[in-house]
Amino acid sequence: MLFIDVLLGCLLLAAVDAAPEYLLYTRRNGSTPQRVRPEVESLLRSSFYALDPIVVYIPRIPGDGAKHLKLIAALLEREPCNVFAVQPDEKQSNSEIVDSVSGLLIMLHRQFNVPLKQKQLVGFGAGAHLAGAVAYLVQQQLGDPLPHITALDPPIAIDALEHKLSTQDAVHVEVIHTNGQGLGTMVRLGDVDYYPNGGQQQPGCDEAADPDSCSHERALELAAEMWSPVNNLLCAQCVSEEQLSASSCRWTLHRMGEGAATSGASGIYYLETRSSAPFGKGAFHISFL
Repeated sequence: MLFIDVLLGCLLLAAVDAAPEYLLYTRRNGSTPQRVRPEVESLLRSSFYALDPIVVYIPRIPGDGAKHLKLIAALLEREPCNVFAVQPDEKQSNSEIVDSVSGLLIMLHRQFNVPLKQKQLVGFGAGAHLAGAVAYLVQQQLGDPLPHITALDPPIAIDALEHKLSTQDAVHVEVIHTNGQGLGTMVRLGDVDYYPNGGQQQPGCDEAADPDSCSHERALELAAEMWSPVNNLLCAQCVSEEQLSASSCRWTLHRMGEGAATSGASGIYYLETRSSAPFGKGAFHISFL
């Protein structure tokens, strides 16, 4: 029995070692994130505050962390919260990342009594499908769905990952398409799908060294602006992905990301942006039908 207990302990330690680390951002340490592990003791030694909402950000690839800083700042400006930015390395597989993040959310629920309604997943690129897989596992374990997934320019699917982001993964799934037919997809994946400037190439990116990467990463900047007080990303509702223009879509008072799960917004939305921040143009650039 002693041998079995020791063996199980070693296996658990190996699983922890295989899990990615996280950078924890709160309003108390917004400029100096803390490295934490998905463990109770690690969180107790950090600035984590269980009464604040939880946001987990999953990047597209290892080493992509520096690009999320504006996103983190906007989330912390929107409300006091705990933002966990996943820090995977090349050794971790997609399934290990999914297991780790879902384990973190389940542990926060069971050990810190954090309700599911206080949790949001944000996935960039391939990270959007990982977010969907995480939400699916959490729902299987706890019996209820997570309230909110924000997917930033996801591809159509990920090799070696069976799960594909869908509206079944959370109560509200919103998707921002900025490089469809490039690093992202034009295919609808959410309850609400936003197609800035038609969803394929973004203003100013044609002059970049890598236009596709520029347009793909614009999703991060647009998400940061939609969570900020200066959100002027007013949208027009469209009939389909094939009809995305100011002349073929109907003007609305809906701003990108506004209200999220509480607004009941659904459908396909087109908007126009500038080539640099602030990106929002407002309503007067969108014509009436």
